[in-house]
Amino acid sequence: MNDITSSGIGTTLQEFQLSSQSIKSKSSKEWGLAISKYIDTTIQSGYGGYYFNRNARYRANRNAANGKVNMQRFQDLLEFNGKTNYANINWQSIKIINRIVSGLVGRWMNKYERINVTATDPLSIKDKKEQYDQIEFLMENRKQLEELEAQSGVQMVPKDMDIPADKEELNLWVTQFQRLPEEILYESGINDILSANGWFDTNKDLALHDSVEVGFVGTYTWMDETGVIHVERVYPENAIYSWSQKNDFSDTSWRGRINGIKISELRRRYGKEFNPTDPLALTEEQLFQIAGTSKEYQYSDKVTWNIAYNNMYLRPYDEYNVDAIEFEIKTVDGEGFTKVVTKKNKSTFLKKGLPAKPTDNEIPVHDTNINIYRGVYLRSTQTLLEWGLKKNMIRPQDPKEIGNAEFSYSFYMYQNYEMRNVAVPEKIEEPTDQMILARLKMQQLVAKMRPTGAAYNIDALQEIDLGLASGVSSPSDIQKIYDQTGNLYYRGRDAEGNPIPVPVQELANSGFLNQMKGLIDLYQYHYQVLKDELGEDPALMAQAVTPRVTQGNVNTAQEIAENNTDYMYMAYSYVMSDTAKKIACLLKDSVEYGANVYRGLIEKADVAGRIFGTRIELLPTAQDLLRFESNINQYIAAQPDLILFVDPMQLIRVAREDLKMGETLFRRAQRKMLIWQQQTAQQNQQATIEGQIKSAQSAEQAKQQTETIKGDIDIQKVKIQEESAIKVSLATMFTSLMKDGAPVPSNMQPLLNAYIENIMVPLTAQNEEQKQAIIQQMRQAQAEAAEPEQQQQMEQQQGAEMPKEQQEPQIQSQAPVMAA
Repeated sequence: MNDITSSGIGTTLQEFQLSSQSIKSKSSKEWGLAISKYIDTTIQSGYGGYYFNRNARYRANRNAANGKVNMQRFQDLLEFNGKTNYANINWQSIKIINRIVSGLVGRWMNKYERINVTATDPLSIKDKKEQYDQIEFLMENRKQLEELEAQSGVQMVPKDMDIPADKEELNLWVTQFQRLPEEILYESGINDILSANGWFDTNKDLALHDSVEVGFVGTYTWMDETGVIHVERVYPENAIYSWSQKNDFSDTSWRGRINGIKISELRRRYGKEFNPTDPLALTEEQLFQIAGTSKEYQYSDKVTWNIAYNNMYLRPYDEYNVDAIEFEIKTVDGEGFTKVVTKKNKSTFLKKGLPAKPTDNEIPVHDTNINIYRGVYLRSTQTLLEWGLKKNMIRPQDPKEIGNAEFSYSFYMYQNYEMRNVAVPEKIEEPTDQMILARLKMQQLVAKMRPTGAAYNIDALQEIDLGLASGVSSPSDIQKIYDQTGNLYYRGRDAEGNPIPVPVQELANSGFLNQMKGLIDLYQYHYQVLKDELGEDPALMAQAVTPRVTQGNVNTAQEIAENNTDYMYMAYSYVMSDTAKKIACLLKDSVEYGANVYRGLIEKADVAGRIFGTRIELLPTAQDLLRFESNINQYIAAQPDLILFVDPMQLIRVAREDLKMGETLFRRAQRKMLIWQQQTAQQNQQATIEGQIKSAQSAEQAKQQTETIKGDIDIQKVKIQEESAIKVSLATMFTSLMKDGAPVPSNMQPLLNAYIENIMVPLTAQNEEQKQAIIQQMRQAQAEAAEPEQQQQMEQQQGAEMPKEQQEPQIQSQAPVMAA
């Protein structure tokens, strides 16, 4: 203890953090014992201490959340003495707090989380930039590349790549879809570690109960000697920490927990049998003495120290549990080294330690790092089990921040005010107590309730004249008749004429009804106070089934309720986010330093030189997916063309992982549909215009052709008429000249020759041709008519040569032919 000042336990931590001693000196057993005793003193601060009051509140909250309320204090409030008249009251507490806690946890268990990983190192940024440039080049030159591909037959555009259509889609791809393979593998590894440790099911349920019931969530993340990463839940009642003013305890100087350790586990981790070189290792006799301080220790002769326990495989005290304080302290350590430059060849090397008097070629260098020291301390025997720099310390992945270190513990306390907050059971404790009291008063009222009775006037009953009624001899018989039938017959006057009052009058128990109604109203009033304190109605979904409550009102009320209580769920998500960062650091160390446990997921080349940042991403709930699917169906029903650009099943699969991405894809499909509709409308309009133009042009061309034909016909007609007129006039003229055989004048002879050659000769030739054709037709007809006569002559010649008896039938048969 000569390295530690004797100023007292209260200043031990301050002296340790401000000490300029080396890491080796700070790792001494003396420092470890001093720090452990200081922390143990802060925990064991008596009945008025922080941890005692905190755990008392936690215990009350846990009991109320599980339906276990101390009902004895209500006996004092009601002044019940426990006698027989009150023994029939049921002293069980109402389970409304359990109902509220279970409802909140059940709702949040339907929310799903996923750790998202983004690489932020220069190498990853360079790879993403290259991907962006490649896709941008393909987008801008897609048409030319497709033409080259068609001409050359060489693939220019990847077939399995969805190339954006424009710059907007490219930016969308960068923000929503661009992922490196290393990011995907690393993200898968972190989520698998959390899933293997139960943080998406079992531990999540426990952590959510911690958040609702006590308002505190904690985890402990560590890596063992084989490289396996463990994420344990820290029980809130066992968490210890220094003073903090932040919800996430980021300003704490030490954190830890009180953990129960079995003797067998203590032997494996800290015993001489398994750690022979550890100076703090425990002998078997020390382990036996430690077992004597456990709660399971039996004070009898059968469990006493036996020298044979040193060699036994199973010992009777192996399953005993002892309490150990596990803690971590963050401090700044300064390590000095000397930079030496050789005089001969001017080479440089580093030498550990600072020189007392540096020479000319020695340069002292001071280096400071934030380190984490871990300690394990047995409270019962004041035994230090472990102390020193934490193994597998969590350090940031960025080389610039490698000098920092993070706690293995992740704590979060929402609404932290002076290290206390208000959880659900404490928040609704007052209205719940009043509701319990109203229920007890109802039971008391029911137990003391008097039945409906009647008032009997004995004097009037004695004056009743029963007449001829038989079997009735006393007023009690009249009462029996009234009780059985409800009817009563009597004379209103006696023998002297005096009026007789009503002998039986029913007594209504109206006081009970008023009191019960008042207690019910009181119960409803405090239930309303409970809803106001909680911020939501526990029976909201039960009210949603009523027909008068619309879906919009239910959704609005549910969103308001979630805003009032979901900060408790966010406590769990904040812890998971911080835990994921620590898993990311340990996972990289595990892969880089040779552990094989995660080599099936990530290779060393995947993490070398990369820096991965993590954030928690909330996956959509079943209600969100249902609303998203309903909106898609409505849009498709309103716009049937949308089905050409979107696959609803694919969108739903994407939305299960990322609802925003699904909505973005749907909006992109809508935009494509609108562009397609506009282009289609323009094309249709252009086609209509072009058709009209072509139709007009065709009509105009047909009209022009018709007019041209009509003009040609008119011209030809005129020409024929003129020629005919000329021919007629010439024929008339030459006829008149050659009348009576007179010769044609010599001056008209050339004209006559031209008339004969050009007009008369062609007409004559034409007539000759027609004449020859007619003659040919006549000759052919005569030849066809001569064929039957020749046939008949041949038959007659043959008949002359035949006998006479054979000729007669032939003549008879030929007679009709001849006649014909």
